[in-house]
Amino acid sequence: MRNVSLIAGLLLASTSVFAQNVETRVQTRVETQVDTIVKSGSSPSGMDVSFDEVAFNASGRGKVEKEAIIEAYYEGFNKVLRQLAGAQAESEIGQKFRGDMERDFDTFRRRYFTTDSMHTCRAYDRSNTLIKDNDKKTPVVSYQCRADGTIKMGALKQDFEREMKSKERTLSNALTFIFGKAETNDPAVELVTDYMGRAFIGSGFKVLSQSGEEEAILDGKVDFSLAINAIEFAEVSYSANEQLLTGALTVRFKIFDIKNKTLVGLVPVTVKQSMRGPNSDPARQELRDKLANAAAQDIGRQTATRVMNVQVAREADAKADARAASNQKQYVVRIVGINTRDRKALADLRAAIKAAVPDAMPEVNTGESNDTLVTVNFATTNLKMDPEDVLDKLFDAYKTNKTFDAKYKGNNEFSITF
Repeated sequence: MRNVSLIAGLLLASTSVFAQNVETRVQTRVETQVDTIVKSGSSPSGMDVSFDEVAFNASGRGKVEKEAIIEAYYEGFNKVLRQLAGAQAESEIGQKFRGDMERDFDTFRRRYFTTDSMHTCRAYDRSNTLIKDNDKKTPVVSYQCRADGTIKMGALKQDFEREMKSKERTLSNALTFIFGKAETNDPAVELVTDYMGRAFIGSGFKVLSQSGEEEAILDGKVDFSLAINAIEFAEVSYSANEQLLTGALTVRFKIFDIKNKTLVGLVPVTVKQSMRGPNSDPARQELRDKLANAAAQDIGRQTATRVMNVQVAREADAKADARAASNQKQYVVRIVGINTRDRKALADLRAAIKAAVPDAMPEVNTGESNDTLVTVNFATTNLKMDPEDVLDKLFDAYKTNKTFDAKYKGNNEFSITF
């Protein structure tokens, strides 16, 4: 079995891969603001994700009332998700939760919010002035909604961990890493890497020993290299009234994509932790241990997602190159209202596509499908394919379905609703 230090190196390396997009942000369509509140029986700060329930309040604005409602709930949800998932709240996993909420808000609300969660909305006119409730004449230009309630952490943790495990299984033994020498003499490097080793001991990634690095790099067997650039513990603050110690830790990584010979970036991971206890050296050391462990967990989550993104991107690039070489064009079909278990509907859809595009081989993209959305890809060498021919075959296949609708949105993408 590989020793802990090697796995720690791998973790850091894979983390580095992840880190390249740590600061990616999902652009929202409406402005929001979020404040965390305290609910009896939940976290004292309202943000300790170790509790079974976390209380929130949040507001959101949109052009239509439903959009503003969804924005308010998701901003409250996402603030808690960021505490649990770190940067993954703003990348693929966060986007998945956001997409699930937008496609089926009622199901999402039942899954993740307690029944006492509520919202109120107000309408505004063109000058952003509040419209009175009895005013039925002034045109509404936007809505602002406020959501108050509690998030069910059991459901959120279960679904988040399932997504992460799925990614880790996909990544295991797929990439090879080396761990470069740390560019800091801070003794906390060893503490952080020890926790990283524990976090990644069972992940199954490949990490090279120091003796094999140079030869493996020359042979093209190494994907990424990572070095710790800095470790910064913020000064611990202490609240005598609450007997509460609070601290923060920032770990900075320098990441290299060895195969492409590029510096991916210098990326910080910052975690904050609080604990009750006396203002003593042993308590402060315990807090440092908690911060190091939290940083390792955050790095682990980021690593799995970032490495997967790199792997998927490379595979997608390879497929795109193969299509270009064979003069093929790829199309995407996004279907709302069914899932991958609806075999008859999917079989009819594949048959309709093949009828319109004889050389097409439609296949479900499992990475972009879930319980409320199915994504199907197909490619054709017919560069002059008419999307209307595909739509005609689809409407003919589902002519008895009164709610069926299909559109060509441009950019090689079809949208279908059942």
